[in-house]
Order: sequence, then structure tokens, then C-alpha cells
Amino acid sequence: MKQLLIIQNGSTEMMRLAFDEILYIRSDGNYCVMTLSNGEEIQLWMNLKAITELIDQQMRQQEIVFVRVGKQYVLNLHYISRIDTKKDQLSLWRKELSQKIVLDSISHKALQLLEEGLKQKQNEL
Repeated sequence: MKQLLIIQNGSTEMMRLAFDEILYIRSDGNYCVMTLSNGEEIQLWMNLKAITELIDQQMRQQEIVFVRVGKQYVLNLHYISRIDTKKDQLSLWRKELSQKIVLDSISHKALQLLEEGLKQKQNEL
């Protein structure tokens, strides 16, 4: 059974989403936009800090799958296909749609930290 993220989105909506369906979450001021692996985008009526805390609470002892990158993104590590620190770009791959998404508004420092963290995790395996 897939582990689900349960979100109370505003005062009238509750959602259940499988963690592995979440591609990334992008901050847009006081709310966020969650992009799913099928291409659907969901507006969340909470800021990035609140959604990050909610994910951390609900994942508990699970393997770390999501990482905050800079001030604007929370990414699902399983979808990262390429980090280019020279161009300051990060590519995500959606196998369901055979589509590559390039995020290029991420700071150079945030990409370097992400790259170092992924290398360290690889060395631990």
C-alpha cells in the first residue's frame, strides 16, 4: 500500500496523495503549487514551510524522499535526472509522460548543496 500525504487545503478541502506521485512543490508567496507526476498542478493554501513540516510529520521514519532546494522548491529526489551547476539548472524526469522539466530559477549555491548531498547519500549505499 502506498504511503499517503493527507492535506487539509483551506477550510473546505481535504486531499490524499501518494508521496511518489508528487514531482515537486513550488512556492508562490503565501501559497504553493504542487506538480504531480501526471502533470496535474494543485494550488495549496499554505506556504512552503508549512507543507514541508506536514510532509516531515507524515513521513516519520520513512526514507528521505523530499528535499527543500533554495527558497522556492521542495523536490522529490526520485525524479531528479540531472543537476547542472554550470548552467544553474536542475532537470526532473516524468517517466509517465516521457517529459523532462527544467527548473532554472534555483540558486547556484542551492544546487551545489543538493549535488553534494546526493553524492554523500550515494557513497553511503
